[in-house]
Amino acid sequence: MKAVILCAGEGERLKPITINTPKPLIKVGDRSILTYIFLSLPEDIDEVLLIIKEKCQKVFEEFLKTEKINKKVTILFQDEEKKGTYFALITAKNFLKKENKFLVLNGDDIFLKKDLENLIKIKTPCYGLSYKKLNQRYRTCDLDLTNQTIQSFRKQKEDEKNRELPCFSGAFTLNKDFFTYEPVFYEDGEAGIPHTLFTNNKKVSFLILKEWLQINTKEDIEKATTYLNKYNI
Repeated sequence: MKAVILCAGEGERLKPITINTPKPLIKVGDRSILTYIFLSLPEDIDEVLLIIKEKCQKVFEEFLKTEKINKKVTILFQDEEKKGTYFALITAKNFLKKENKFLVLNGDDIFLKKDLENLIKIKTPCYGLSYKKLNQRYRTCDLDLTNQTIQSFRKQKEDEKNRELPCFSGAFTLNKDFFTYEPVFYEDGEAGIPHTLFTNNKKVSFLILKEWLQINTKEDIEKATTYLNKYNI
């Protein structure tokens, strides 16, 4: 089974740390975020497609060499003129257009291996979700708990502020059907994977993750370091 790791973001909220270091290669504790991601990959994953900016090729190649990753890894470059996660994934289209299931991971999130193992067992497409108090920039959803499907992809309501709501993580499975969908744009010319998926597919499964560490700020790095040390990860 193939996995795609999206590592072409700018890391705007972590600047100046990310000026010279791509966000996935930032250290959390003793290891980079990307190291934790590779460690969390299920054994079923035998090939990884790493989507990066071309200017960062050397540092990612050095990472792969140093870490001695034991999976086949192919580096692909996102077209910097096309913004958003949709176009990042389209970079890998020729490698995935015949796949009935593949795993997609954000390159700046840390997951538990057990969660990802469970995620790939569920009917595809499937999103990993977590309950969080959300910043207004994040969308939430309504869930059909009986059929374990996501019923909506929507902005938060006024009365939902300061409540824990289902939040879309950076871990999900898709299949070749995704590449038949036209991109759905949401802001500043960016096309998003969830925006495109939920516009075209009304039967998306979900899994509630036991843990999901987002690394967006210096405070997130500190919190994640404490968590990883506590559990000896």
